[in-house]
Amino acid sequence: MDDILHASIAQLAAQIRRSEISPVELIETTLETIDRCEPQLNAFITVFHEESRERAKEAEAAIRGGTDLGPLHGLPIALKDIIYVEGTRSTAGSNFFSEESPQFDAALVSKLRDAGAIIIGKTNLHEFAFGVTTENPHFGATANPWDRSRVPGGSSGGSAAAVVAGCCAGALGSDTGGSIRIPAAVCGHVGLKPTFGRISVHGVLALAQSLDTVGPMCRYVHDVALMMNCLAGYDSRDVHSANQPVPDYTDGLDQPIRGRKAGVPKQHFFDNVDPEVEQIVCEAIKVLEGLGVEVVELDLPSADAGHEVTLTLLTAEAGQFHQERLAAHREDYGVDVRELLEAGLALSATDYVKAVRVREIVRREFVGAFEEVDCILSPTAPIPAPLRSTHDLSGGSESNRIRPRLTRNTRLINLLGLPSISVPCGFVQIENSDSKEGLPVGLQISGPWWSEKTLLQIAHAYEQATPWHTVKVEREAFSRVVKQRSKHPNLQ
Repeated sequence: MDDILHASIAQLAAQIRRSEISPVELIETTLETIDRCEPQLNAFITVFHEESRERAKEAEAAIRGGTDLGPLHGLPIALKDIIYVEGTRSTAGSNFFSEESPQFDAALVSKLRDAGAIIIGKTNLHEFAFGVTTENPHFGATANPWDRSRVPGGSSGGSAAAVVAGCCAGALGSDTGGSIRIPAAVCGHVGLKPTFGRISVHGVLALAQSLDTVGPMCRYVHDVALMMNCLAGYDSRDVHSANQPVPDYTDGLDQPIRGRKAGVPKQHFFDNVDPEVEQIVCEAIKVLEGLGVEVVELDLPSADAGHEVTLTLLTAEAGQFHQERLAAHREDYGVDVRELLEAGLALSATDYVKAVRVREIVRREFVGAFEEVDCILSPTAPIPAPLRSTHDLSGGSESNRIRPRLTRNTRLINLLGLPSISVPCGFVQIENSDSKEGLPVGLQISGPWWSEKTLLQIAHAYEQATPWHTVKVEREAFSRVVKQRSKHPNLQ
């Protein structure tokens, strides 16, 4: 049964329809995998053991009875723990909500349930989704499945680790400054940040409301397309939801990409990038050229300014959201998150207005760029997964030191509300690493508003032309004790 833990959603769905496996068998295998991996991985805050088993029995009976709700029917899906599930705690990685249970499902949870998906559990995250390491002072740090001495990225690190370790068929994360794409890059899977307003965030705890998005995190590009078919669409309950036509994202996914035009930015996106990461991404761009994509240099002189002002908007909006709670319970926040929130509250209205003005300048620049190209190519994360902190998380992690570099190529995309996908494109070799293969690198493919289908086609073509999606994390590693290279309590 181990093979099913790395099968695609389409493969699992087909096997279930052919009665080669049952939803009950799939869920039992998934739960066993979670129980085996969790002592080392810490990807989950809550696992729904009994509820998942009951849902699997219902799915099996329905499918045998001729009711087929689609490719997600009977499949285990994990949710980042800022997504509301009725009657179940949604902690947001904080002690504030550790005992509270929402009284309704998030819009996307309702869609998943309608599609027959089984919510297997709620995944760990950086506190309040405000960080890049998923080193959580309240629920413990999540480890990178490739090398457990390293971070899985953040803030959706638990979802990323769960996908790569085979603890779910797919997962949902949120992305405000890169929190889907960064974990996807450093954990070696596919993650899509959709256009702002494409997927409803009703029932998802806010971080910064003008930047927040939710999207799928899966092993393969086709899986992401299948999940987008389930999740995308207008929701009147979400004030930012856009009433735009929703295509079938799987239709034409295999079509050739010859004739597409891609831009490689002259500024910002390749600055301060690890040399090995840059080399791997440049090789990925050559693969796309070999598939018939015309690659041109792109002039984006305001990219640096846009990157900087994104943090102004993010921290200001997050600070406003947490203002009352922070004033009353300052010491209950993790140090790194508290520092960011207080920095946001120290900003003035003038700071915010200036940032909004810069956003409009950058937006105009990108509108012009997308008149020339279909997508923009860059490294997703400029560096491979950093080492985890070597001190007590209650004293604050190194997240705020790492954050500016890890988010360098992602948060500008959030500023503009653009869609963007990260797809695995190689491995960096690291000395004394737990991973024989090395540490994953992600290629970021970003496009104009509402171009998710085009991005998926380009990403799929690249994926199928390269071997990186076939490289699996060493599963037996989770039955061994990790080699100690720090004094972090979660590494012992």
